[in-house]
This record gives sequence, C-alpha cells and structure tokens, in this order.
Amino acid sequence: MNLKQNLGKSTAWMSLAATGNSLISFIIFIVLSRILDAADIGLVAFALIVVEIGKLIVNAGISQAVVQHSAWDNTYASTCFYLNIGFSVIVTFVTMFIVTPLIASYYEAQAAPILKILSIIFFLEGLKAVHEGKLKREFSFKVIALRTIVGSLASGALGIYLAFKGFGVWALVWQQIVCQLLISYITISTAKWTPSFSYSGDYAQQILKFSTPLAGAQIIGSIGAKIFEMLVGILMGAAALGFFRVGGRALYILQDIVLKPLETTILSALSRIDQPQQQALSSIRIIRMNCYITFPIFFGAAAIGQEFITFAFGEKWAISGQVMTALAIGIAPHVISQQINAVLTASKNSHLVMLLAIITFIGNCICCVIAIPFGLIVTALAFSLRSYGTLFFSLHFFKRVYGFGFLAILKIAAPSFISSAMMFTALYAIKLFLTNQLPTIVALIILCFSGGLIYALCIRLIFKQETKIFIVETIDLAPAKLKPALGNLQRLIRLT
Repeated sequence: MNLKQNLGKSTAWMSLAATGNSLISFIIFIVLSRILDAADIGLVAFALIVVEIGKLIVNAGISQAVVQHSAWDNTYASTCFYLNIGFSVIVTFVTMFIVTPLIASYYEAQAAPILKILSIIFFLEGLKAVHEGKLKREFSFKVIALRTIVGSLASGALGIYLAFKGFGVWALVWQQIVCQLLISYITISTAKWTPSFSYSGDYAQQILKFSTPLAGAQIIGSIGAKIFEMLVGILMGAAALGFFRVGGRALYILQDIVLKPLETTILSALSRIDQPQQQALSSIRIIRMNCYITFPIFFGAAAIGQEFITFAFGEKWAISGQVMTALAIGIAPHVISQQINAVLTASKNSHLVMLLAIITFIGNCICCVIAIPFGLIVTALAFSLRSYGTLFFSLHFFKRVYGFGFLAILKIAAPSFISSAMMFTALYAIKLFLTNQLPTIVALIILCFSGGLIYALCIRLIFKQETKIFIVETIDLAPAKLKPALGNLQRLIRLT
C-alpha cells in the first residue's frame, strides 16, 4: 500500500474513531448539563483544562519523535519511554502540590479534589505514549480507532449510569479516568513492544532537541487556546465558564470529528516524504480538501448555534448558543494554520511551530483582556477575530520555508470560504423570515438541508473548476472501497 493509500485509509479509520468517541462524549455532556447547573460544569471544565495541558507536558513531543524517527530503534524507543515516565511523575507532583492549592485559592476550592483525582491520567498518558507512537508510525490507525471507540462506549455507559444515580460532576470525572485506563491498556497490549533496560544519553539529547520546541509549541498553543476559558472562569466566575464551555462544546466535538483524524495521520504521512517541495505540495492539496469539507460545516454551525444549543441543552443555556456562533466563525483560519503546523513539524521546523504558538498565545491574552469587560459574546468573538489575525504569521512561515506566497494558499481556500460565507448569510435570512415560528427541531432540519444545498450550488456553479480539482484529488487519496462512490458523485454533479 502506497503513502497516499495509507493516509486515506488511516484518516478514514481515525474519522470513525473521532466520530464515535465525540458523539458518546457529547451525549454524556448533554445528560450532565441537563442535570447540573452552569457552576458545576465550570468546576469540571477548569480541572480538565489543567489536565489537557498536563498531558501535553507528559508527552513532551516525544510521541511525535517516535513517529518522525527514520527507523524503529529499540534503544531509541526505550529512551523515549523513560523520558515520558519521568515527565509524568514531575507533572503529577506539580499538579498535586502546587497547581491544586493555587486553583483552590484563586478559582474554586471545590475544583481541587476533582483535579487531584484526574491527576491519575498523567501517569497513564506517559505509560502509553511510545506505544501509541509505534502504532502511528506503522499506520496501525485501525487499532487506534477501535480502542477509542471501545473506551468511549464503556466509559460513556458508566458516566451516564453514575449521572442518573446522582453522582453529579463525579460522573464526568470517573468517565474520563475509566476511558483513559481502557485506552492505555489496549494501546500497550496491541503495540507488542516492551521497553528494554537501555537508555542512551545521546538519544535523549537528540530526542529533546527535536521534541522540546514542539512540546513548547503544543503547551503554549494549548494554554493560548484555553486562556479565554481560564480568564473567563477566574474573572467572571465558574457559572460564566460553564456557559462558555457549553457554547464551545459542540464545536470541540466537530473539531474532533472533522479535524483531528487528519491532524493525527498527516504527520505520519508527511514525515515519510523526503523532498521539501513535495511536502509542501502535498500539504497544499490537503489544505484544499480540508477547506472544502470543514468550512461549510463550521459556518453552518455558526448559523444554527442558537437553535442547536437550545434544542440539545435546554433553554437555560440559550446564551451559550450565541457563544457557539461567535466561536464557529473563527474556525476557518484555524484549519489552514493547523495544516501549516503539521508540515512545519514534519520538515523539522518545530522551532517555527513554537514561535507561532507564542504569537497565538500573546494575541489571545491581549484580545481576552480587552474583550472580557464587554461580556461572554464579545469575548468569544474576539477569540475568532484573533484567529484571522494570526493566520498571517502562519502563511509567512510557510512562505519562508517553502517559497509559496500568501496568495497561493488564500487562492486555494477562497472558493470554499466564499461559498461557506454565502451559505451562512443565506441561512440567517432564512432564520429571520421563515423559521421563527417553527418548532426548534423542524427549524434545524430546514436550516441543515438548506445549508447543504446552498453550499453545493455555490461550489458547483461559481467555482466549478476548483471543485473539479478537489474531487479528483479526494478520489485519488480515498481508500479503494470509497473510490466508486466518489466517482458516482463526481458523475452525478457533472464534474468529470
């Protein structure tokens, strides 16, 4: 199987895993949000922000080093393993004895015991990181997909059971821990690798030289992405964070389903391409395909945010619908920046990825401090506008490394962006004049169907040639079993 087929098949499996995992998690979150109030959601949300950042520190970019390394070396892998374990011990200690007391003092005392229990996840993450890297470098994404689905189903069933039994926020806490336990067990058992008692200081220096800038970029990027939520919680309270979190939750689910599969597989694929120019061309093709698929989804989410949140979570979360709309508008530039980060990482320019993360972090801090006094909606909108501003820097670094100008990337993204923006505008007009008096579920069905039809007409009638290129490249990349269906679609819309 060639590289393109590996990428297509792996992405399909990761899409399946992301969809299953995200839908299960989302159902649990809906159940809990209907039982709990905004302050309870805010307590768990803040603890999970710390956990997400801590997991990045534990991994420290070492899993990517395993994927990127030219050949499998047991000593190299064992060195990575012991580095991960060391980081997990340090992160657990710091979280338990430094971070938890700070959160109790400056945020909410009730969040402290939640974070202490969730700290178990750090050790589990360190234990499986190299095994996961081995599976990724071997393109064993089917295993990764199935373990995610199994973990989500089992832990999801437990979470719902505990929620109905009155465990409250602890239902979500134990769901997270059980899910991590199951995923770690399946990953370690299927990777078929046991670390040896070998450790190389030279390898450690090499690993840390590659992974430190990458880990720094991921950590700073994660903090930068979460700084809005952190400051909302600290400055506006746990209830405000709860509303903000619910508004963003559906978007996080969509990102897991639509963006994460390709993000997970693209590094493995691009790292196998030796020629920088070929890396860049492959990345541009992926950007085109990603834009065509993701832009309408997130612009559509922006259009139906109010109706969707009210339908799924209830009237008490109505303000979260406006937050969802404001946040969804900023996903488009994030899609392009994400792909540029992947190709920069694959080309061993992790220092540029770190610099981009720093720029994003600074931009988020500035926008957040300015926007918070004006309320949740303005704060969410500021986050989206920052995404458009920092895209300039991503394009600049891509040009610096590969020589492709700004217009080359923007031209590729323009057809799907313009079509999605037109769809968004049309859906708002439909909402104003047609769906106000309809039941929410009926309005959602009409809006979703109308959005898909409007976008399809735009790319078919206005951007026919660009759409033809997109379909041809998608068929080329797709797994063999999907090629006939895509070919039929191509003939159906007369783009052969």
